[in-house]
Amino acid sequence: MRTSRLLVAVAAVAAVMFTTVSPAAGYAGFGDVERNGFYTEGVQWMVNNDITEGTTPECFAPYQPIDRGQAAVFMWRMEGRQTPSAPHPFNDVPAWMSDAVAWMVEQEVTLGTTDTTYSPGQILTRAELVTFLWRLAGSPAPVSTVHPFTDIAPGTFYYTAVLWAVEQKITLGTTDTTFSPNDTVTRGQVATFFYRYKGEPAV
Repeated sequence: MRTSRLLVAVAAVAAVMFTTVSPAAGYAGFGDVERNGFYTEGVQWMVNNDITEGTTPECFAPYQPIDRGQAAVFMWRMEGRQTPSAPHPFNDVPAWMSDAVAWMVEQEVTLGTTDTTYSPGQILTRAELVTFLWRLAGSPAPVSTVHPFTDIAPGTFYYTAVLWAVEQKITLGTTDTTFSPNDTVTRGQVATFFYRYKGEPAV
């Protein structure tokens, strides 16, 4: 009798623990997505729009760095998986992301790392991510010429892109005065930037 009661009690505790540590019940279907993380709504939006299936069926890996190839595929899916009209010029792009990279070239979102390489396995930086989004938007001129960040030098390839991203509320920076352009980007950050780029639609 005591053994039965003990087993019931253990099962009840296990059920409570599972409910507590499993944020997937509320968002996105992934066990590693925090219920109230800065990226949570972005990940849920990506799932709703078939932009991501996660790194596994159970995990999104929000703190894992993202490479240029994965970012290309996410962006291509975000924009409707359009079929490019011509192949890309790069010799280092695997077949599974070929359409995504070719589409990015066609949309003038990327020029590659050289004339013949895209470097899909290279980890994406914050500067590259914002520049991709700025080019996707048509490289619009920002309203202001006054930069809020002290670590963005005039003349850099991302100077105008970051200024535009601030105005569009796509980025808040890493602090009030820094953007950290060379920091690597995580999958959770990409989800957040893309979600903000789309205007933070309801999820």
